[in-house]
Amino acid sequence: MKKTYLLLVSLMVWGQVMAGENDLLWDYTEAAPAGSPDNGLLFGGFVNDAPGEKNGLKGIKLNSSGWCCFTKAPVAGVLKLTFGPRSGINRASLQVHTWTGGQPREETRIGTTCEIRKPGTQCIPLTAEQNNIFITRLLNMEAVLQRIEFVEGEEYVPVPCDESKGEEQGFIQEVNIDSLSDNARFFLRALAQANIKGDTTIYLPNGVYDLDALTLTAIEANGIRIVGESMEGTIIRNAPDYMLESISKTATLRIANDVEGTVLENLTIQNALDYYKNNNGRAVCLWDQGTKTICRNVRLLSHQDTYYSDCPNGLHYFENCEIHGTVDYICGDGNVYFNHCLLYCERRNKGADPITANKSSESEVGYVFESCTIKSECPIVSLGRSWRNAPKCVFLRTTLDDSAGAFTLEDKGIGRWTLQGMTVLPACFGEYMTMDKNGKDITPKANEVVFTYRGQEKKMNTILTKKQAKIYTMEYVLGEWKVESGKWKGESGK
Repeated sequence: MKKTYLLLVSLMVWGQVMAGENDLLWDYTEAAPAGSPDNGLLFGGFVNDAPGEKNGLKGIKLNSSGWCCFTKAPVAGVLKLTFGPRSGINRASLQVHTWTGGQPREETRIGTTCEIRKPGTQCIPLTAEQNNIFITRLLNMEAVLQRIEFVEGEEYVPVPCDESKGEEQGFIQEVNIDSLSDNARFFLRALAQANIKGDTTIYLPNGVYDLDALTLTAIEANGIRIVGESMEGTIIRNAPDYMLESISKTATLRIANDVEGTVLENLTIQNALDYYKNNNGRAVCLWDQGTKTICRNVRLLSHQDTYYSDCPNGLHYFENCEIHGTVDYICGDGNVYFNHCLLYCERRNKGADPITANKSSESEVGYVFESCTIKSECPIVSLGRSWRNAPKCVFLRTTLDDSAGAFTLEDKGIGRWTLQGMTVLPACFGEYMTMDKNGKDITPKANEVVFTYRGQEKKMNTILTKKQAKIYTMEYVLGEWKVESGKWKGESGK
C-alpha cells in the first residue's frame, strides 16, 4: 500500500529543526505553530512573513540565511518539494543534502531540483539511510518553500507547471507512474537509482518506453550510461501537449547542469509533440546542460530544437547518430563534434529548414560536422543561422543525398546559410568538400555572401580552403578529452 507523509517545514537561522517521524505537521495552508507544539517539533526561528503572502507566495523563505532541516523515518521514497521564486526573482532551484552539521558540501549533496520559473513541485528520491535531510537554495536564487511531502516508495514523478494554473495552485501537474507502461516505470525507477549512485549503466531491451506527457526526465549524476538493444528498437518517447511548446519545458531527457560523462548508445529518443498542429513548436529530445557527453548510434526524432547543447564550453561527441527536425534542430553552444551522422530535414508546410542555430561564445569552437550526410523532405535547406554570442559552425566532407527528396541550399535569403541573423552576425560559418550521394565534389569554388542583422553587415566566403579545414580535428574541438569506443576519459579517470 502506498504511504504518504507530510513533514513540517520551518526556517533555520541558527540551530536545527527536527520533524517527527512521518507526522502531518504543517504546510503553507496552515497557520504557523506558536511555541513548542505537542508533537515535539523544535525550531530555532520562524520567518515573520510566512505563511503570509508578503513575498507573493505562502511559505518559507530560503535565502542566504534560510535553510530547513528535518528527520524522516528509515524508509526509501520520494521527497516532494513544492516551491517557487520570490517576487522579483525570475527563477528558483533547491539542493538537498544529508545534514551532518556545518555547511552543506558537495559530498553531502543528494540531489538538486530542476530550475523553475513558476511555482511547482520537484521530486528527489531518498534511500532508507538518508534520514537527516537538509534543504537550501541553489546558487543565488531566492525561493519560497511551500510544502514538503515524503512518499514511501517511488510512486510519483513530476512534470512541468501548468502555466494556466501553476501560479494559482502552487503545484504542478503530476503523473502517477503506475499509470505508465511497465517499460516506462522500469526506466524511471532505474534512472532514479542511478541518479543516487552515479557511475551506473542502465540496459534497455527493445521496446517503447512511453513517458506520455512527462517532460524533463533528468540525468543528474556523473557517469550514467543508458544503453539500448538497438537504435530502431529501443525508443524513449514523450508527447507533451503542443501548447507547452518551449525549448526549456518539453525535453524528453535532460542532462542536468555540470553532469559529466553521460553516455547514450543504441536507442531512439522521440519527442512526439504535435508539431504540425501549428506548423511550429519547440520540442526538445535531448537538452544537454552537462559536459563530456557521448551519443553513439542514437536517433533523435522531433522537429524544432531537437538537440539543445546548453553548457558553455561543454564537450559533446556524436557518432553514427541520426538527428531529425525542421527548424534549428541542432542548436546551442559548447564544443560539439558530429562524426558520420545523418541530418534528416523533415517536411514543413511552408518555409525552409535551417539545420543549426549556434550561440557559441568567443572561446568555443562551436559545431563541427565531419563526414555527415544531409537528407531532406523539405525542398529548401539552410546549413544554419546565427543565434547569439559568436556563432561558429563548420561542415566538412558532407554528403547531400537527395534520396528522400530533391532539395537546394540556395533561395531568397539563403546562400547555403541563412543570411539574416536572429540576434547577431556569425563569427564563422564554413564548409569544405561537399559531395553528392555518388561522392562527386559539388562544392562551389567560392560562396561570397553578406550576412545582415539590424543594419549591420558582414561579408564572408563560407567555402574553406584545405588549409583552413585541416584544423577542425576531433582533438581541436574536444581538447584533452579523449573519446574511445563509446567510452570517455577525463581528469577523473573514468
